[in-house]
Amino acid sequence: MKLVITTKTKLTTKPISTSFKKITLDEIESVAQLERESSKNPWSKKQLSESVSNPNNLGYLLLVQSKVIGYIIAMPSLDSADILNLAVHKDFKRKGYGSSLIDHLSMNLKKRDIKTLFLEVRKGNFAASALYLSLGFEEISIRKNYYTKNSNQLSLKEDGIIMRLKIST
Repeated sequence: MKLVITTKTKLTTKPISTSFKKITLDEIESVAQLERESSKNPWSKKQLSESVSNPNNLGYLLLVQSKVIGYIIAMPSLDSADILNLAVHKDFKRKGYGSSLIDHLSMNLKKRDIKTLFLEVRKGNFAASALYLSLGFEEISIRKNYYTKNSNQLSLKEDGIIMRLKIST
């Protein structure tokens, strides 16, 4: 005869402190490090600096307990905006942080009366495409052979999918 004893314990969760902050040039090294860790084809520190320095662009960091775990950069124009780049640290992927970055950006775009958000994603980036579709983005076009597949073989190309999200006002 086997005796099995079960006890019920209360599940406790520790609140995680998250916040958003406008990207400045002071954080470019952290952003560049995150970019290198998150992408097979990372933006250079110079590209990131130029995007953040552009006074028309919007860039936000996502911090968890004061540590940079994600960022988003967008370029508004008239009544639309384009997401230029978005990254979330590998340890924080698939936990809602990418959605949080897009939601934060959308909230700030609404304040500027921007009604449409566009982005491009590599055809082979299934996780990102699934995220964007789950947030209401729709595929509107394909750019044939738009992306270089890897930095070692520049002749290998991959299609880019253009997506659109109508921001509700």
